[in-house]
Amino acid sequence: MPAIPAAIVKPGYKPQSEDTSIDADVLQMKQWQRFPIWKKAQSVSNWTQGCCRLCLAGIKQQYPTYTPTQRRREFVRRRLGEEWVDLSSSLGIQGEIMIGDPIGLALQVAEIFTRLDIPYLVGGSVASSLLGEPRATLDLDVVADLKISQVDAFIAAVEADFYVSSDAVREAISYQSSFNLIHLETNEKVDIFILKPQPLSQSEMERRQRQMVTEKPPQYLYLPTPEDIILQKLIWYQLGGRQSERQWRDLLGVLKVQGETLDFQYLWHWAEPLSLSELLGQALIEAGLM
Repeated sequence: MPAIPAAIVKPGYKPQSEDTSIDADVLQMKQWQRFPIWKKAQSVSNWTQGCCRLCLAGIKQQYPTYTPTQRRREFVRRRLGEEWVDLSSSLGIQGEIMIGDPIGLALQVAEIFTRLDIPYLVGGSVASSLLGEPRATLDLDVVADLKISQVDAFIAAVEADFYVSSDAVREAISYQSSFNLIHLETNEKVDIFILKPQPLSQSEMERRQRQMVTEKPPQYLYLPTPEDIILQKLIWYQLGGRQSERQWRDLLGVLKVQGETLDFQYLWHWAEPLSLSELLGQALIEAGLM
């Protein structure tokens, strides 16, 4: 086995985890740079499904007498929280749970938005995984420019496969907030964020990019640009009191994988009015870009 080559990095470079050397981290990021987005999408799907299977295996071992429906309830409790268990039961969903695929789920939701001519983009950890360092995901975040006049058509399009509250959708549009879809077969959650009128949100939607996420057959999703997912990760990290190691790792992953291809002028342009300049500078140093 060849030795890991010695890396030359700028002062302040930080590996993605404490148990990874700088040399190994740089090599791994270079490998991710070579991966096409569709190949990273495969990794996201495989790792997420693997985590779900481990969760189910743990439930079966801990509760060997549970029926398939009881296992489903416990799985929902662990994945989504207590409040979703009763909802799942009230919908009459029973039997063994199906293991979800976040990329397949994103494509299913995207097809509905595309059919209804509703602009959307897939954000959150799915976007940062495809544009940076892949990882398993807990749920799916989608930004959509859904209008009140489109609600009835949207509800009709999703209700066969998803739980959705019409009142929650209308309220989210009124307050420019978010609502949830719950996939009935897998109990996977989709968070739909209504597109806000703020300049950064509008810029993100205007700059979105159509990316191939499966090769055979070729299928596509709209994703934010790397710069926009970096800014969103900085915002969420700031809002979370700068405590989320996961958000910071996602952010560094995108910076390291995209590297010098990034539009740094765009990043600094938005960081200043959002009071993110200090955080952006820290991230660029830890990613070896400054």
